[in-house]
Amino acid sequence: MRRTVVVLVSFVAVMALAATVLADGPAERFTVPVTGDQFVCDDAVYTITSGEVQIVVHEGSAAQGNQNFTFTLTPRKVVAEDELGNVVSIVGATWAGGAFNANTGGEVFTITDKFQLVSKGSGTVGNVNATFHITAQPNNFVIKDFNLGNCSVPA
Repeated sequence: MRRTVVVLVSFVAVMALAATVLADGPAERFTVPVTGDQFVCDDAVYTITSGEVQIVVHEGSAAQGNQNFTFTLTPRKVVAEDELGNVVSIVGATWAGGAFNANTGGEVFTITDKFQLVSKGSGTVGNVNATFHITAQPNNFVIKDFNLGNCSVPA
């Protein structure tokens, strides 16, 4: 949860600063290696041994001054191994998006982490299933945070 909030705050700050540069431009796409990152599960720690994640980011704005952004992080050929040498593939995605209303001052933001750790012949051996949502209006602030999986995403 703490990692999610740090990522959220950092990403919102970067997107706010970049809003004038990226406004209504095409989506930006890039890849990042993830070897060495770890998924920590209830019964094992899986260290990524190969693969990368693709990140797609888009930001937009309306004539009224409203702004929105979205990003998606998708594993590409990500393989991990636990302490006993059991190998899994990591599939799924992280998605986040938000909108800022210039007229009301309201903001919404959602981030979802949905991953499965899949072992050949054994199926899913672990999963990340987390959703974090903020609604911030001048007279109302709501946070919803659900974590139904048995693993957490890398810090």
